[in-house]
Amino acid sequence: MAKLKPRARIIRTIGDQLISGPEAAIIELVKNSYDAEATFAEVKFRYSVAEGFSIIVKDDGHGMTYDDLVNNWLEPATDVKTNKEWSKNNVRRLLGAKGIGRFAVSRLGEISLVTSSAKSPSAGKIETSSIYVDWSLFSADKYLEDVELDIVRDIESDVVATGVEIEISQLRDNWSKKQLERLILELRRISHPRGEDRFSIYLDIECFNSSNSSFEGRSVFIAQNDSIDALVDGAQLEKNLIQPFVFSEVSDYRLEGVFADDGSFRGVFRIQRGDNVEQNIETPALPVSDDESSCGPVNIKLNVFDREVDAIESLFGRMNLNFSSVGIRKARKILTDISGISILRNNFRIRPYGDPDYDWLSLQAKRVQDPSKHLGSDQVSGYVEITGELQSGIVERSSREGLEVNGSFRRLKSLISNLLPHIEERRFDFREKAGIGRRPATNVQKARDASKLKQVTKALEKIPEEYRAKLITAIEKDATTINVVLDEVDAYQKILQSRAALGLVVAEVIHEGRRRLDPMLTSIKTLKADYKYAFSEDRVGQLYRENFPAEIETLLSCGTGLGRLFKRLDPISGRRRGRPASFKLSDVLSDTLSIMSHTLESNSIAVECEVSLNSKCYGYREDLHAVLLNIIENASYWLSTTNDRKRIISIGAQKKDCRLYLTVANNGPEIDEAYRSRLFDAGFSLKSDGTGLGLAIAREACRASKGDLMLDESVVDTSFIIEFPLEGEGI
Repeated sequence: MAKLKPRARIIRTIGDQLISGPEAAIIELVKNSYDAEATFAEVKFRYSVAEGFSIIVKDDGHGMTYDDLVNNWLEPATDVKTNKEWSKNNVRRLLGAKGIGRFAVSRLGEISLVTSSAKSPSAGKIETSSIYVDWSLFSADKYLEDVELDIVRDIESDVVATGVEIEISQLRDNWSKKQLERLILELRRISHPRGEDRFSIYLDIECFNSSNSSFEGRSVFIAQNDSIDALVDGAQLEKNLIQPFVFSEVSDYRLEGVFADDGSFRGVFRIQRGDNVEQNIETPALPVSDDESSCGPVNIKLNVFDREVDAIESLFGRMNLNFSSVGIRKARKILTDISGISILRNNFRIRPYGDPDYDWLSLQAKRVQDPSKHLGSDQVSGYVEITGELQSGIVERSSREGLEVNGSFRRLKSLISNLLPHIEERRFDFREKAGIGRRPATNVQKARDASKLKQVTKALEKIPEEYRAKLITAIEKDATTINVVLDEVDAYQKILQSRAALGLVVAEVIHEGRRRLDPMLTSIKTLKADYKYAFSEDRVGQLYRENFPAEIETLLSCGTGLGRLFKRLDPISGRRRGRPASFKLSDVLSDTLSIMSHTLESNSIAVECEVSLNSKCYGYREDLHAVLLNIIENASYWLSTTNDRKRIISIGAQKKDCRLYLTVANNGPEIDEAYRSRLFDAGFSLKSDGTGLGLAIAREACRASKGDLMLDESVVDTSFIIEFPLEGEGI
């Protein structure tokens, strides 16, 4: 029987793959201190002319005994933590479970000396053990089992306190100012437990100075260890103490809530820049897609900031801070430093989620579409808190950097992405009503009132009667002229509004088209570049054939999406469609329900239709067809999110004055009153992947046939009224 005989260099090879950089290595050692039930972890850089820079990491945890060092620390990827949920004395939930602490040490430097003081289980007193490792031995051409390490045990030690000190020399990195800045921010982003379980982190970089570096370490520490919370507190911070990024209570907008196991959300939103009144937000559980699985309950807390000068000045004012003494540049830097949505587990952040430059929810990409509405990653700070791996299914990578992209992680992203539009829409509505960042709308009615010249007419009463009649006639003539002009302005303004809506639709279509076209082109290039391997019997040919179905599925999915998009746009394309004509309502309803039959059936949606199918409409058949498709498709989506009721779409109709009023209602989630005024705006959507085109296109399609589309706010269910000409009216 054969066995694997790894070379010693496998330690370095694996370590370099698991630990992305020196900052990550130090974070790993700090987390190990936390798991050891320490009250603090201190990271100290030292410098000597003879030896250069070195790093010391120490804590006051329970330490490791001689047996721990031999059987655990010297066992890479040990499962000692995997089999335990809590620390040694059941004080903390364990963070580490991958057994990569020793890789972190080897990543930092060539030489390390680990000195550990722990209570000996046999002697009943504190023993000290130390292990010296020259990591260059693991680069030599030896087998791993042939590398021997020096370890010393002192049972009669005079040490009275437990803890671990790791001294690392012959550093692998020349620590630059930028690296130290990143390290400080990384340490600050570790979420510190509160109350009795306080864990403090210290960083001493004062050895960096003008004689051995191009910067002063103390100045770097002070500059990067600043925050809004430190400014508010005003207290003198303990020397070298890392000031954590605390989730501030002060912001422009604030959301706090909980996702249940099924994905439904209940929370509270506040416009703290406005009246600070609680607004309840409840969203139903979205269906779990084929590539998703449950991610367990999730807590979420988000702060949102406006970044205009007056907004930031107002923010500082609400915090009783002197904005002028801070300045806009520093203030924005503080907001940028605390931005990012972190993922927390057991009170600690999972790297790199929450880093300002790690936009894991693709907020910036969405913001490009509509900067006035969509939030950028530098406008949001906060966290989502997940449960353990067993309950949530969300698994950390073996490197302890990032999460595995599995079904549970996809579900987490989907839940948050579907929640963000609720924040964006409420924020946008507040800013619009407050006149922030927009030009005031023109008001024709106000001009009409002014055209009556009430003040002038009143002043005429003081003029002698013989002159008054001629003046009144002249004023009435001018007022009539003004009103005629206003009628023309009003009509032209409506045309501009219609064209502006169409322009917004076009902008969204360009974006949506590119979103589907890009993956299509990528798949085509992949298939074309490697087609010669299609029938090859080697491994390359096998991979080509294995990936072929997925590439074809991408092409089919994107092509279908483009086709659907173009079909929906047809009614407002502006192409010549001939003259309007009569058509049967029954034909349009039948075609629409036929196209939607699979969606309706798969979501268990019943359609109740109480319509006189003999009615004949007059206009463009495809317009009414487009309206019905959009409304029923929208209703199907939101009905699919409900599980506590029978899902019903009801269609009814009334005739009045040669007009058809077709009602399409569903008993899905009620449309929040805050969103109703924006339902027909191009780009408005509460779906994370929605285009915001459906209802905008539907209304334009109605108007193209001299009809209209509106929301019926007089009923409880979500109900839309389609107004359409009947045969006999003519257009």
